[in-house]
Parts: sequence; C-alpha cells; structure tokens
Amino acid sequence: HLYQAYVWAQMYPGISFVVGGPVAAARAGCSSQWEPLYFDMRKNATLPQNLTITGKSVEQFFGVPDFSGKWKLSIPDQILPADAPVYISYTLDNGCYWGRCIYCNIKEAPRELFRQRRYMGFEFSELEHPGRKIVRLNTGSMTPGYIREVLPGLPVRSDLEYRTFMRCAKAENRALARVVAQEETVLPELTMGIGIEFPSDRMLAYMDKGITCADILETLRICGNAGIRVNGNLILGWGNLVEQDLRELERFFDQMPERSMTSLQLRWLYAHPRTVIHEQYSGEPSFLGPFYLGFRAKISGAQQKRNAEAVRIIEAYSRKKQFRLEGLGNVKPAPGGGGEHAA
Repeated sequence: HLYQAYVWAQMYPGISFVVGGPVAAARAGCSSQWEPLYFDMRKNATLPQNLTITGKSVEQFFGVPDFSGKWKLSIPDQILPADAPVYISYTLDNGCYWGRCIYCNIKEAPRELFRQRRYMGFEFSELEHPGRKIVRLNTGSMTPGYIREVLPGLPVRSDLEYRTFMRCAKAENRALARVVAQEETVLPELTMGIGIEFPSDRMLAYMDKGITCADILETLRICGNAGIRVNGNLILGWGNLVEQDLRELERFFDQMPERSMTSLQLRWLYAHPRTVIHEQYSGEPSFLGPFYLGFRAKISGAQQKRNAEAVRIIEAYSRKKQFRLEGLGNVKPAPGGGGEHAA
C-alpha cells in the first residue's frame, strides 16, 4: 500500500496522499521525525512532498477519539457487485503482547502509538451491506483475555465470518478450552491462524516462541473438537536444522489429529530489518521503489537438503492428515551460500 501511494504521489503531484496503518509504524526511541520500523529507506532516497506517512489512526488523524468512528461501506457498482463479499479489519489492538519472535520486529514499535479497543461494540454487524463480511479480529496475537471476552460475544450470523491469530501457548489453550466447553457458547464461523513455524522443541526455543510442540497439538485438538478451522503457518529456509529436528517434525504431524488443520501455508524465511534473523543471515536485498524490505535467507547446500526433506515430510502428511498445502512454490531455496547459521 505504501509503495502504491508513493507511485500515485509521483503521478499526481496535485493530490495529497496520506498513508497509515502498520506500514507507517515508527521505531521506538527515535526523534520526532518519522523513522520507519518495518523497512528502511534506500540511501539518499526522498519521498514526494505530497505523500504523508503517519503512525496515527484514522481517528487520531482527524482529531477524534480512537474507535469512535461510525461504520459505513459504499462500493461503487462499477467496481464490484453490491452484494460482493468484503474483508474488514476490526482492530482489538495494534501490538503483540508476546513480541519476542526472532523474525519479527513489532517489539521495536513505540508504546505511545499503541492503541487498544476497550469496548467491544462489534459495530461491523450494523453495516448495511448485503454481501458476506469477513471480519479480521486484528491483533498481533489473541491474548487469553481476548479469547475469554471477545470470542463468546461475537455476533453469529450467516453473513459473518471471522479470522484471527492465536499463539499456541498454555494460557491461550486453557482460555480457549474453557470458552468452547461452556454450554451457552455458540461460536460463529471462525478461522484461527496459528504459528507452527517449525515444529521441533529445539527450533521453537531458538525462535523464542515460548511454546512447545505439545502446546501446538493441544491447540489443534481443541479447535478440531470445537469445529474451529485452523490455518497453520510454517517457515522453511532455516540454516541450522539438525537431524533431530526432522524427526520431531515427522512425529508432530504423526501425532496431529486428522482433519484438525484446514490449511498449512508454507513460506521461506525472510529477514526483515531490525530482527535477529536479519543479523544472522544474508541474502539479496529486496526493494520496492525507495523502500528496503529485507532479504530472503540464503542457506548452505547441506541445509537446503534438510529443508527439502522437511518439505517431503510435510507433503506426505498433508495427504494423510487431509489438510490443504499452500505456498509450495515459496519454499524453493535461494541460490548461493548462507549466513551465520548455514551449516
């Protein structure tokens, strides 16, 4: 979105463009001048004068209290049919309470830009839109409190579907188990995103996830029994895999309840600026215009073989456990050697 606004600002110098949202997040501890968090600027690059990047929310930008805006949606007929499905973000907060994973830099965001919804009015349910509404319950990771307080109160309707992300930790599992066990709980159509990352206890500890393979399996069991769809995310391209990691990967999928996961998204390890991964690995720099995004991790030939073996294991279990595998094209290794952890 930021790059598109940058292109438009150059094309239409008479129009002022304002960009907010996560991409506009600033670094903590920086001066009053905006310093990007999730990317860097190309050296000597300048932004168009008619492009404003702000870490403020829409409400803050227009000088009204956060989360006080009225919800309205109007889609021009020439763009989409009036009853087309729409994807809506309902912000719970704009942070992540965990914030320790070594491939993520959200912990570097300044606390003064943190926003949290205190009253759950579920205003999206009042939208005068006849089409299906897919609502993203937006937070870096659902806290146990959100699980206990938000999930049971979600409006349940045939035109509403929900998606969110949950860390598979013990406290979250306890909260979710209690919610689904309550007789009065009627859950809506819900897809839970979870970070499987690489399911070996050694690798999860290396990533500072604060969870174990047993915790992830418990999340899958709870969701499977409750009819909650699960979209898993798994990272390949690690430069420090050992044989034991592959055996634990295999054991994890062997123990996973059948049909407990709807889909598994594979991606290659990407090193974003200001992350531990960015310091430990190397790769070809990636740019969008003046914006430096990081790089796709390079690993050694030996590690490429171990990661390829992991893919074979995952593919075999996708058929056996009946989950949809997505992103196979994303996990082809980058050519060349790797960084510090390329073994």
